[in-house]
Amino acid sequence: MEYLYKIYYKNKDIYEGTYKSRINFEETLKTELFIRSLKDKIENQLYFVYNRETLDLIDRVTQNDYKLEKLNDRLPGVAEKAFILDLISSELKSTNDLEGIESDKDEIIETTRNILNEKKPDQERLISMIKSYLLLIERDALSLPIDLKDIRKIYDEITFGEIEESDEPDGKYFRTQAVYVQKKNTVSGEIIHEGVKGEKNIEGALKKLLNFISKSEIDLLIRTAIGHYYFGYIHPFYDGNGRVNRFISSMFIRSKYNYLTSMALARGSWIEKTYYYKAFDRTNSKINRGEVNYFIDEFLRILISGQEDIIFNLTDKIEKLDRANKCIDEEKEIIDSELKKKIIYLLTQNYYFDKSSGLSRDEIYELTREEKNKSRKIKELRDLQDDGFIKAIKERPLIYVLDRNFIEKL
Repeated sequence: MEYLYKIYYKNKDIYEGTYKSRINFEETLKTELFIRSLKDKIENQLYFVYNRETLDLIDRVTQNDYKLEKLNDRLPGVAEKAFILDLISSELKSTNDLEGIESDKDEIIETTRNILNEKKPDQERLISMIKSYLLLIERDALSLPIDLKDIRKIYDEITFGEIEESDEPDGKYFRTQAVYVQKKNTVSGEIIHEGVKGEKNIEGALKKLLNFISKSEIDLLIRTAIGHYYFGYIHPFYDGNGRVNRFISSMFIRSKYNYLTSMALARGSWIEKTYYYKAFDRTNSKINRGEVNYFIDEFLRILISGQEDIIFNLTDKIEKLDRANKCIDEEKEIIDSELKKKIIYLLTQNYYFDKSSGLSRDEIYELTREEKNKSRKIKELRDLQDDGFIKAIKERPLIYVLDRNFIEKL
């Protein structure tokens, strides 16, 4: 269907009639969520017109989710853990970049690695945010927000250590003063949006949002997309709204879809950041009159973009790992030792999925625990080093990686 804002520019003569027919159509989804445009303060109800194109986009999300599930099932242990590490780090880097926050991906990776290995991270400010994203992996551990306290709790966890003291909420849960959104990358600092004014009004709008998003008779992705827009419109905090909004949306997506799909939102928003911000601006516009079809479709396309980026990268790494596994089987020097094959395969997973960060000797012992003879493991590791398959890059603890001589054969 043609979006209402496009009809305004194409044919103003049918614009008003089209709006009235859409908002009054019996099958139109009326949300009971209201917005005011910045310039004329006219209030409009958010509405969605059901159409085939949007349903096709939802189908694509579902099909991609199935592909991601199958790809994830093909990941062996070391590769799966390393991929989770990279995925979470990439998502946090993407969402920080969208907010204009400088962050070091290596720092995020190291903190995430320590949390996964149950070690105390050096950087406490990232711990809460990383642990929140780890919850997306275990669906049963996820608790969706149902009240205002839950939203504030999510905010505190996602933004811990990242918000300036002057920008912290000054109300019971949310901000009390007005907030304005300026146009990005402009010298003039043009104001393009004004958040809901007053904490009581913010609370009322968020209660309506939570009530709407809980309506199970409406497709989850449509509810989530509308909720994502409306949370951004409310802008309940002085800072951190984007990060919190994307995480809450990821939580709702995870309630039905694979964790990889839920984590695709921040990635897709970064890849398609121009369209991401434009979707908010156009939906806020007075000529859009509260129609959310454009925003929903852009939200779904952004999610699909994130999914397909993960699918591409994961497929490429799995294909490389499969070729490497075949190469390992063909190596005459190690063909007589299944233990040697397994050690090399473990380090190959680390090479492709964790940038050859290496595995410690103790990790290799644990990952080959079916072989009880420790002396044999020590001998096999020494033989693999002598034959140019692996090398030690660190002592205390002793850490191994693939040797370049073997990497060149892959």
